[in-house]
Amino acid sequence: MTPILQIQRTSSARRRSAVGLASLALLLLLATLGITIAGAQGSSRAHIQSTFRLRGTSAAAFVSDFVGQQASRERSTAQHLLSSAHPSQHSFAVLDDTFGSRAAVLLDSSGRVLDVTPSDPRLLGRQLATRYAHLSSAERGLTAVSGVVPSAVRNEPVVAIAVPFQTPAGRRVFSVAYGLSQSTLAAFLDQTIAYRQHDVFLIDGAGRLVASSPSTSLPTLAGADAALARAFRHATHGEVAGARPASTFTSAAVHGTPWHLLIAVPDSRLYASVSGPTHLLPWLVLVLVSAIGALLVALFARSLHDRARLAALSEQLDRTARTDSLTGLYNRRALGEHLVRASAHARRRGRPLSVLMIDLDRFKQTNDRFGHEAGDQVLCALAGCMRDVLRTEDVCGRWGGDEFLVMLPDTGEQQAQTVVERLTRVAREVDLRDIGLEHGIEMSIGCACATITSPEEIVRQADVELLATKARRRSRRLTSV
Repeated sequence: MTPILQIQRTSSARRRSAVGLASLALLLLLATLGITIAGAQGSSRAHIQSTFRLRGTSAAAFVSDFVGQQASRERSTAQHLLSSAHPSQHSFAVLDDTFGSRAAVLLDSSGRVLDVTPSDPRLLGRQLATRYAHLSSAERGLTAVSGVVPSAVRNEPVVAIAVPFQTPAGRRVFSVAYGLSQSTLAAFLDQTIAYRQHDVFLIDGAGRLVASSPSTSLPTLAGADAALARAFRHATHGEVAGARPASTFTSAAVHGTPWHLLIAVPDSRLYASVSGPTHLLPWLVLVLVSAIGALLVALFARSLHDRARLAALSEQLDRTARTDSLTGLYNRRALGEHLVRASAHARRRGRPLSVLMIDLDRFKQTNDRFGHEAGDQVLCALAGCMRDVLRTEDVCGRWGGDEFLVMLPDTGEQQAQTVVERLTRVAREVDLRDIGLEHGIEMSIGCACATITSPEEIVRQADVELLATKARRRSRRLTSV
């Protein structure tokens, strides 16, 4: 190869490497940009959802605070006006006007009615605490809030706040019933839970509506919004399945009451800040960058293909240069490289290295008599015998013509002779009668063993031993004749 051609190939390889690195950098940039965009938008949606849930929790807390303040006002006012042994009707009427209620009732320590407004003589002295859970709780000394219940006086749906208070005559219970509309409680709830383009519902434990925004005359959440009612039965927040348009809801318990506050909002409204053109613009930029980078990606792929093809070709050429094409064993060049390393290893470690030089007997006669194809078959059969007999760490190859060389690392002379005997026996057992060889493969082997020696010297010794072995075999044949 000329120096100019070598420089051109080196430069071409460097250019392909540079294009590959640039393409990879572009892919990493696109991936990072896409992950960043998706992460930022996902984080924004998560923040919006968190804020939305906080909105529901805050609204529920406002309602809870108002109910607590209302209960405190009821207790202090009742303590001031209704602690006498026989509260006046005027005092009771003042309380009714103060709280803007639909009805009110005063119970003694036994749960019997001491007074009621609007006035109903039939209820005086009757036991009401056992009919209403909130009155029963108040009788036990607890401030209690009811769900939607029928008024004992007006027989219409109301919610009530019942407070116990102490008097010289013992514990009494004062309960104020608020209508579901046109009352102080309803007005406060309507102002507290009013969010633009939101549907807000305040419900009791049975799903009955205490209040809603926008207001509705339907008595239950299931009647007002069936999809939201189904969603609330399975989770405290999330998507409203089946809602049109697609919506998200959140709910929160109103502390100190049996109520829950639910807020539902269309996704188009909730995620308005991260949807539409604002949402698509970063992705459009990413698509544009990707389109520009596609050419570089194609160059990168082509570069990888070229490099792989050249690597495969180089490996194939190297394998061809080091392998005997007929037997598949190492050729003389590869054997020389292995011999240098093996002899150096033997010198460093002080370990013996044995080398076998093998020559086929009367191989030329086999070629002349049976043809070169038969000779090739003999060579391949001997290569198979070597693979069967030798260890994985042993190295064998075709030295040239009908000569083979075997290297046995860490092997002394006695062990090498054992290998010679096994290889000779296995070779003779090869069935080659189809090409006229009745006694398998006959060969002569020269063995040399050394610890500190050069590659050339140990091969020369093995070659000398091979010649001596062949001479002895010829002498025995002449003597037998």
